[in-house]
Amino acid sequence: MEIIDRAIKNGKHISGNKALDGQTWADFETIASEKKLILFGAGAGSGGYFERYGDRGNLAGVVDNDSGKQGFWIEEFIPEAFGLKSGKTRISAISLFDVYDPEEVVVLVTSTNHYGTIIGQLGQLGMKHCFVLVIMEANEQEASDKRTGIEESGEEKKIQFAGMCCRQEKINRKRIFFKAYGDYTDHGKYITEALLKAGKDLDLVWAVNDMRAEVPDGVRKIYAGNWKRFIYEMETSAMWILDLPVPSYIIKRPGQIYIQTKHWASITLKRFYLDASTFQGVPEKINVWKREQKLIDHIITGSDFDTESCRRGFGFEGEVLQYGSPRSDGLFREAENRDKVFGYYHLDKDRRALIYAPTYRFSKTKGKTAAESRNIGLDFERVKGALEARFGGEWYILVRLHPSVASALQEMEKPDFVIDVSLYGDSQELVSASDILISDFSSIMFEASFVKKPVFLFATDLEDYLLNEYDLLIGYHDLPFPTAESNEELERNILGFHGEEYEEKVTAFLERYGVHEDGHAGERAAQFIVDTVFSV
Repeated sequence: MEIIDRAIKNGKHISGNKALDGQTWADFETIASEKKLILFGAGAGSGGYFERYGDRGNLAGVVDNDSGKQGFWIEEFIPEAFGLKSGKTRISAISLFDVYDPEEVVVLVTSTNHYGTIIGQLGQLGMKHCFVLVIMEANEQEASDKRTGIEESGEEKKIQFAGMCCRQEKINRKRIFFKAYGDYTDHGKYITEALLKAGKDLDLVWAVNDMRAEVPDGVRKIYAGNWKRFIYEMETSAMWILDLPVPSYIIKRPGQIYIQTKHWASITLKRFYLDASTFQGVPEKINVWKREQKLIDHIITGSDFDTESCRRGFGFEGEVLQYGSPRSDGLFREAENRDKVFGYYHLDKDRRALIYAPTYRFSKTKGKTAAESRNIGLDFERVKGALEARFGGEWYILVRLHPSVASALQEMEKPDFVIDVSLYGDSQELVSASDILISDFSSIMFEASFVKKPVFLFATDLEDYLLNEYDLLIGYHDLPFPTAESNEELERNILGFHGEEYEEKVTAFLERYGVHEDGHAGERAAQFIVDTVFSV
């Protein structure tokens, strides 16, 4: 396997323990033939076991320390176990070993990076027969002089499997496949909710990165990291609804329909994809979106402005579904979302909330293929004081970093009224639960304005951003929001805020760009999907 071959090339098979380093598959098979086998590890390395033995082993259980995997079938995570009888083995916590006498069990540790720690755990539990997969595989390669590297790339395997699915598996006309940059989120989430309310007999499949992601009844989750399951579900679905590009190994079959939702609302600030000079120097990104151009059947947009920018950005000449922004439907559920968000973070519901949602910057060292979060200097104490002086009450500041840099705030020291909400799944719920928004260049600014919430812009690096980051579709100072390049200016804007004047500016701006959100875009998209699916 590719992951095992790489581990061996990087010397991960050398433990420094003579007893472990001398292990062989022959030794393992001799002992395993007389005992119950437990795999320790439900990561990619365990695919080596299933690739080698399939259903022939005496598999009694699978253990993993990751609670996010416990309780699920092993086939949900391991491509090589997909479709096997033994793939229907549940992943357990380490407490599974309490059920067995150490003499009746043999443990195969499949982790390529953490087997030393795991062997220590097993020793404390008194397990006597423990083998390490990567070590045995390395010894076999050395004995047979096979240490030459990877014979077949993962990409080639995926392409072959996709082709096999296309030849052997029928398309399920009621299966709809969803994938988003997050887990159960974005436009697809609100389209799914509308489809469930429509009460049609549809197989709604969501590919997620964390199987603990909450989805409503009637939605079937699959683990996006299991490439076999992922490919099988895509290749047998009648329709794909995505806000990110189709993987290069997926084959679009005749009769399949691809709806691209993109991951912003009815108006965006920055040029993107084929319309962005930023992408012109990155051929691999251009190639991705040129491929998309040929695959997409429909794009969901929310305004004339959105439609035209999508035609340029995607290079798309097909049918646009100008239904509004499904993800913005969530903005119209303020009481529900406030209860949900404040309850999730155990916040005092008598206090008010500002959400601060800056976007990422390109890396100064790695260039425009990598993102980073920079300290752009919001003075939390000063902002809180201005909010309380102008609007009254006590305030929380919720900080929402862009998903590409979401972990950057975790190590930063913050006042207790500052709450890191960067990893919360649905940004629309956060905006809806908050009273005011501050951003810099993120298009989330427009979503708050759809429901007339005050928006303040704060960008201490405005000049640098305009010179070195994205080109803008709308002039920064043409936006209807008060702008500031310093904390002092931001404070003045908050203290001097005039609600009626602001609403007039925002209403005129949205009218100029043809944005008319009403909370029902998901229903319109769902009706199109139902009509399309049941017309075939």
